[in-house]
Amino acid sequence: MFNNKGLKWIYRIIMILPIIPIIWNIIYINQYSGFDSLLRLNLSLIFIFLYLAILMFGLYVVKEENKVGTIILTIVALIGLFTGTYFGYVNTRVYHSLNNMTMQDSIISYSLVTMADSPFTEVKDLEGYTIGTLNLTKQEVIDNIDQFLEENELTDEAEVEKYDSPISMIHDLYDGKVDAIIVGDNYGSLFSEQLGFEDIKNETKILANIETVIQQEELKPGMANTSLIDDPFSILLIGVDSTEQGLEAASLADSLIIATVNPQNLSVTMTSIPRDSYVEIPCFNNTKDKITHSNNGGTTCVIESVEKMFDLNIPYYVKINFKGVVELVDTIGGIYVDVPVTIEEQDSNRQFGEHLITVEEGYQHLNGEQALALSRHRKTLAKGDLGRAEHQQLVIEGIVNQMLTEMNTVGEFLDLLDVLGNNIETNISLNQMTSSLQYLLGLVSTFNGQNPLDYIHIKSMVVSAQYGYMDNPYYSFKLSYAFPYKGAIADAREQMLINLEQESPQFNYSFTFNGFEEYEGTQWVQTYYNEPLPGGATENNVTTDDEEEVKAPIKEENNSSMNNNVTVTPPTHNSGNSNLNNGSNITQPETPMVPETPTVPETPMVPETPTVPETPTVPETPTVPETPTVPETPTVPETPSTGEGTN
Repeated sequence: MFNNKGLKWIYRIIMILPIIPIIWNIIYINQYSGFDSLLRLNLSLIFIFLYLAILMFGLYVVKEENKVGTIILTIVALIGLFTGTYFGYVNTRVYHSLNNMTMQDSIISYSLVTMADSPFTEVKDLEGYTIGTLNLTKQEVIDNIDQFLEENELTDEAEVEKYDSPISMIHDLYDGKVDAIIVGDNYGSLFSEQLGFEDIKNETKILANIETVIQQEELKPGMANTSLIDDPFSILLIGVDSTEQGLEAASLADSLIIATVNPQNLSVTMTSIPRDSYVEIPCFNNTKDKITHSNNGGTTCVIESVEKMFDLNIPYYVKINFKGVVELVDTIGGIYVDVPVTIEEQDSNRQFGEHLITVEEGYQHLNGEQALALSRHRKTLAKGDLGRAEHQQLVIEGIVNQMLTEMNTVGEFLDLLDVLGNNIETNISLNQMTSSLQYLLGLVSTFNGQNPLDYIHIKSMVVSAQYGYMDNPYYSFKLSYAFPYKGAIADAREQMLINLEQESPQFNYSFTFNGFEEYEGTQWVQTYYNEPLPGGATENNVTTDDEEEVKAPIKEENNSSMNNNVTVTPPTHNSGNSNLNNGSNITQPETPMVPETPTVPETPMVPETPTVPETPTVPETPTVPETPTVPETPTVPETPSTGEGTN
């Protein structure tokens, strides 16, 4: 059978080919350093033994010239080849998607901007004029801007004015104090909502763009190899508002949510921060401004601003493009959300008219455009930006729930990773991702097919704020800001520290009961605190309905809660114990039954019996006061009237 030398070489090649995908898989398996070492070793050994078995069988078949064995060898070898190739393809896509999230370079883009009606048409026209630029802390950006000025011979020929705040620099451009400025290329989106700059995109023009590519770096020294499955950790979720796919480091940080995760206790807190919060921006020399403007200094600046606001260490971040939310939600087949109120919002390209997106009130299945619209909308909400923050948390929970319960095929999983890799940037290392994935898969397998969110205790909080205006030295008018309540920051911080196991919970067993009101959830952060506005600030004439109720609750999500009509105060209990659900661990005392005792005073009506003339002739009448306990009283003819009065 094997007299033909060409045929022998064909079978030798068939025996050798499976080794290629096997080596391919072994290489990629060992790239996932977060997986258990023994698991990776066992998988590698299985691949090697399978190949050796095919090889030994092939040598035997060739030696014995067994026709049936040859057919079997061919089939087995080809199956091994195609199976190994498929797993190698899956491994490659998974690795590159995860690696793209962690190793994705940040691009900080700045623009050289001047007024639209200025005579300047190109960079060299600015020789001898004044250019404004920011006092930045990111050295790579500083060096790149300096290099740009030198290359265009503007360092010596033009005067450079330094600013601590982008808003003051833009004002001076409008006021003619500088002829051009170097500002984040998203300045149009950032400042068009500021009074006086509504048409800034048309009132200015860009002469040049300056891009700085910053390699992804570890935010905190030593954190890349820290386990995310043994100890609690905090992470900042940054939603970047853009009409383009991908991520720009200087885009508008439109959504900020601090998440604390306790992996052992399966507890999570999510704390939303108002986008217009008036806080100190460390990278702008601690100048106070809207926290959303901090992203003009890059991701590090945003994190430092949030850390300073809460006095909290945040070693990790995840940044996602709002535009990517559309693709993400559509990829996982949509999400289910109980929409609090009907809204209408622009589509993902910021288009109105026929492109307007409507989301109806009630339990809805949302596609990507609808999920983004719900996450963005705030202008018609009673709570404004605070209401939008609550909606964003609902969308996040819907996405997580859909991914954990509806992603069933390898193809769906790979498509999801591709979307995440293109739209997410994080400093969580590949090692941490893979170890967390292994822990999560093992954990989900213990839930016996039930929804994993039923086992996870989630506290959703929004930092409440009062809205008003603050004087600005560069304007003849005041700018609007959100001034977070100090009490709200303190209450939210307390819950985060409890979940991080840095503080112990304090219990208070007082409660209120109302059988006529629907249970609305435990209140962790109040929507209103009796605090004055900061010095120099004036009230916003527009007030929200929330200020009418000092203690309107912000809901705690817990799917296993069944205790309607019980409102537990205070807002602290063990965040790590999912059995402590909305006060269900508290035994209701019997004192609420005491209010029924006021019905007893009706017994004084018994003294009316002396008005009955027959009672004096009855010797038993002295016992009339005891009639409520003496059953024989019904034998007295006159007592029925007395009994009617005592019922």
